[in-house]
Amino acid sequence: MEKSELERARGLEKIQNFIWDFDGTLFDTYSYTIPCFCAAVRESGGTPDEALVYELMMDKIPAAFAWYVENQHLDADSLRAAYNRIHRWDPVSQGGPFPYARELLRLICESGRRNFMFTHRMADVYTLMGYWETLDYFTDIVTLADGVAPKPSPEAVELLVSRNGLDKSKTVMVGDREMDIASGAAAGVMTCHVTNGKPYRNFRCDSRVASLRAIYAVLGGKCV
Repeated sequence: MEKSELERARGLEKIQNFIWDFDGTLFDTYSYTIPCFCAAVRESGGTPDEALVYELMMDKIPAAFAWYVENQHLDADSLRAAYNRIHRWDPVSQGGPFPYARELLRLICESGRRNFMFTHRMADVYTLMGYWETLDYFTDIVTLADGVAPKPSPEAVELLVSRNGLDKSKTVMVGDREMDIASGAAAGVMTCHVTNGKPYRNFRCDSRVASLRAIYAVLGGKCV
């Protein structure tokens, strides 16, 4: 690992509480979601562009549906129906953890730190994490099923902070999208943007790393 990558992760070794986003941060689900969406667009009579779909989904997944309905005049109900049929919801199809995700979550627990999560998913996130044996690493999880406002609202982060007695100065929100970072920043916690090798728009964050491996290494993990 390059020294510059480790330097970008510096400061995280002082963190005690990690609040994680799920999709695109810990689990590589977009590698499945985007091709499924593109297939639905083609089936609905449109012409998909994977790079554009990725950019739209980095804002939010409904933005991709809205763009193709408005700009390629696709029928919204037909597009949604095609996507729901093509996109299988089983844990294997959706994509598993990124490299070093499970090792990092385990290391955080073993070092006396704690993992938390705020995801826009509903209860299915528990099924996914249970299948991939990551659920037990989390102290507390908030999903949209809990009735909180979506990102970039700080509401869910504030909820995790208050009901777990977290010290904001030792807490970080980790995510792959600007809305994840904005949610944490608005709540007054530290922020870390994980790009996972994907393109991104530049935006303000406390740290930015290319992979979970960098966080694992800076916390003392042995990288292979």
